[in-house]
Amino acid sequence: MANETQSNSGGGGIENQNSFAVIVVLPLLFALALIVLLTIACLLPKCNGETDESKEKRRQKRLEKLNSTIKAERFVDWATKERKLRPDAPPFASVLCVICLEELDDASQIRGLGCHHVFHQRCVDDWFGRWNEYCPLCHRRIMPGEKRAKNEPTAGLPPPVAFMV
Repeated sequence: MANETQSNSGGGGIENQNSFAVIVVLPLLFALALIVLLTIACLLPKCNGETDESKEKRRQKRLEKLNSTIKAERFVDWATKERKLRPDAPPFASVLCVICLEELDDASQIRGLGCHHVFHQRCVDDWFGRWNEYCPLCHRRIMPGEKRAKNEPTAGLPPPVAFMV
């Protein structure tokens, strides 16, 4: 009987070592791998060689190009021109800027894109300045005359319905 208890306690030592490996070592290895991956992910964007100053310079160039191509104007002036160009267009009652989700009032400074969608000037400037090339609603190019994507519809088509609720 004494032999049985000794053999049982001897086998338990191996089980304790396996339990230690599973409970302590594996989570430590996982945590170490996670720390290494997070460190690499944080350092990787800094390795592209572009400084914040050069990014800001490129952003300013894009905004200058946007400003020279699509002038900012008051919403009421844009709406009047749109009504003359497209008399069959729906009325402009309670129009929202889909970027900031605020309503456009008559005095709002806006940019009307070639696709006939309209946004606050500050919103579309920020949108375009963050390297977005396309209208947030219909995904047509913001800058007219730029190279057209293969699947982009032609300019002669009416704008698509953006959202249906």
